[in-house]
Amino acid sequence: MSELYLRMLDRLLTPVLMALAFFLFMRGHNEPGGGFIAGLTASAAIQLQILSRGDNFVRRRIGPYLLPAAGIGLFFSVTAALIGYANGGFFKSVWFFYQLGELEIELGTPVLFDLGVFIVVFAVVVSFLLSLSRSTREELS
Repeated sequence: MSELYLRMLDRLLTPVLMALAFFLFMRGHNEPGGGFIAGLTASAAIQLQILSRGDNFVRRRIGPYLLPAAGIGLFFSVTAALIGYANGGFFKSVWFFYQLGELEIELGTPVLFDLGVFIVVFAVVVSFLLSLSRSTREELS
C-alpha cells in the first residue's frame, strides 16, 4: 500500500531526477558524468516509482522492455568501438559537428558509447530492483 507522501514525492522528484540524469549524460563526454552515473540516477527515479506505486505498476509499464533495452545498449557501445576501429583505432573518437544557427552541436562516438552504457546500466539496475521488490513481497506473504 503506497502512502500519500510517497506519491507526492514521486510526482515531484521523478522529473527532477530524470532531468539530472539528462544533464549528467550530456556533459559526460567533456566533464565528469556520463552514461554510468546518468543510468544510476534514472534508476533512482524508477526506484521511487516502485516505492510509491508498487512494483506491479512499474513491471507492467517497463518490465517487458528491460532485456531488449540492455541488448540495444550493448549494441550501441560496440558500434561506437567499431566506428573508431574503422577510423584508425579501437575506441578512437570520431566527431560530427552540426550548426543550428549560432548553436554548434557536437556528436560523436563517445556520446554513442555513453548512450549504450546508460541504457545497459538503467536496464540492469531496474531489473535488479524489480527482482528485489518481488522477493521482498514473497517473503512478507
